[in-house]
This record gives sequence, C-alpha cells and structure tokens, in this order.
Amino acid sequence: MDKIFTFNNWFIGFCALLVVAVLLSNYIRDQRIMEQAKLIGRQDAEWTWAAQGVSTTIDELDAKILKRTDNDAEVEVQGKQKIVMLTPGNPALPLAGSSPTLTDYKAILTLYKNGNSKFWLLGKVEEQ
Repeated sequence: MDKIFTFNNWFIGFCALLVVAVLLSNYIRDQRIMEQAKLIGRQDAEWTWAAQGVSTTIDELDAKILKRTDNDAEVEVQGKQKIVMLTPGNPALPLAGSSPTLTDYKAILTLYKNGNSKFWLLGKVEEQ
C-alpha cells in the first residue's frame, strides 16, 4: 500500500506553532483575569471607617484561578490584611502607641465575562 500523504517539516512546524499560540493565548487570558481579580480583591479588603477610627490595607496579594470557562471564572484572592487604629482628631494618622494587627485575607471571587469584550464583571464575593 502506497503512502498518499506524509507529514513534512513545514506541516509539523506549523502544528507546533499553532499549539504554542493557543497555549500562549490561554496564559495571557489567565493573567488578565488574575490581575483584574487582584484589583477587585484590593478594593474589597482596603477600607477606612473614620467614624470608628479603623483603617485596613492589604499586602502581598496573590490570585489563583480555581475554575474558568469561556463565560465565567472563580478566582481565589489571598493576602495579608493590616488593620490600623486611627487618631480620633486626624483619621489620616495611625494612633500613637498602637501596633497594626495582621490577619489573613482570603476571598473567592466569581467573575462573569462582559459580552464579547475582554473585561470581566464581578458576580459575587465569598470571604473566607
């Protein structure tokens, strides 16, 4: 039986290039989702309540994709949250003599794709 079709080097190279392009596209999409989740997580975890004299900031924020489809994604965001007591007369300054409290911050964000755009919208936040 004669070979009708054989793979040459150009065809193999093209297929390899196509696989690399698909993997790179998925990597870039995952990075975009994780960066947006970090921004949303930072907005959720950093706040100031001047009336009660409390402010929080977050350090070392990391994101990890738990599940992703074409239309939705679940992303785990975690970091170290610093809680600071503020001066009653000047809420921009930390209270003298008080040390900040470090706590673990962890939340699972559900993001939904906004139509055909590259942007993802926040669906819900589940803080752990």
